[in-house]
Amino acid sequence: MKRKLLIALLAMAPIGLFAQNETTTSTEINQRKALKQYGFWDNWFIQGQIGGQYTFSENHKIASFADNLSPTAAVSVGKYFSPQVGGRLQLGGWTSSNYKVDYTYDIKYLNANVDALFNLSNIFLPYKEDRAFNLIGIMGLGYVHGFENSDENWHATNSISPRIGLQGDFRLNDAWSLNLEANANLLRDDFNGVSGGENYDGTLNVLAGVTYRFKARGFETVEASDPALIKTLNDKINEQRAQIDDLKACCEKKQTVTEPVVNNATPVVKNTLNSVVIFRIGKSTIDENQKVNIYNVAQYLKENPDAKVVISSYADKQTGTAQFNQKLSEKRSESVVKVLKEQYGISENRVIVNNNGDKQQPFPNNNDWNRVSIIVSE
Repeated sequence: MKRKLLIALLAMAPIGLFAQNETTTSTEINQRKALKQYGFWDNWFIQGQIGGQYTFSENHKIASFADNLSPTAAVSVGKYFSPQVGGRLQLGGWTSSNYKVDYTYDIKYLNANVDALFNLSNIFLPYKEDRAFNLIGIMGLGYVHGFENSDENWHATNSISPRIGLQGDFRLNDAWSLNLEANANLLRDDFNGVSGGENYDGTLNVLAGVTYRFKARGFETVEASDPALIKTLNDKINEQRAQIDDLKACCEKKQTVTEPVVNNATPVVKNTLNSVVIFRIGKSTIDENQKVNIYNVAQYLKENPDAKVVISSYADKQTGTAQFNQKLSEKRSESVVKVLKEQYGISENRVIVNNNGDKQQPFPNNNDWNRVSIIVSE
């Protein structure tokens, strides 16, 4: 099933990926934000719609409006590749009413469409996941089968049908929304069983329905980092890792610090710890590349069951107010303690916390390095 969906949406996937890359680039430049990347099964939705159809055929100009009006319905499944671009597979149909001199007749039909969806609200306005209304442009290509009408002696027809349309999406909550759609479809001249008089037949559909968005839904914006800052932080991480490796080497060579003892007792081995967790500007969440440092702290505490550690957290003085930075340093300490407790089973009574805000700057010569929690043995 997954393979079939991938093949069906393959033509639109490059458009979606291009739009996502374009969005990320412009957002990084203008707002210092980027879009979190998502997987194949994210941002899928299903739609059900019902409405009316008006058929344009040979005699529609001399018929009344009601003569060419008929019911139609559709069900769709689709996915958004980015906040701006998505795609859907749609199966629809019912009947097409046509006029012939002094009476009307119906052609039963079934159509399958592949549509590209363009969220015009997100293209022309900043992305907002909880926007109450989104206007969506539709461009697609369909395959339409008109069934045989033995009463009128019309043969079955098959045609390729391009379409354009607009859909208004009215958000109810994270999962559900109402939609109102109008789309126009161009068909072969013999769609209604009659050739001549017009070069093409066509239909105009107006449908109302509901949309359900599966989990995970939406596009999360995350902080975009300056490449120069990333390099600086990576250099600092490598420096800290080198210090950790040196400490491990010292332990392996039994280069220990001994405390004076009485009566020839066995010397007490005192291991030391010095580790840092670096945060992004204004953030207290821990990046994946920082979790190795917390792992090393957890290993130290497990290998030294009587030891405690001191977590001293800071915020850089050049960003935010003193009150904000104090709260931020507290949250950074809480994040480190939470990982130690929930992922490694380290008791909170083995951790001493110092929340320093921006009152102290452990790295006065490099402001970016002050967004840290420094962890040392007590």
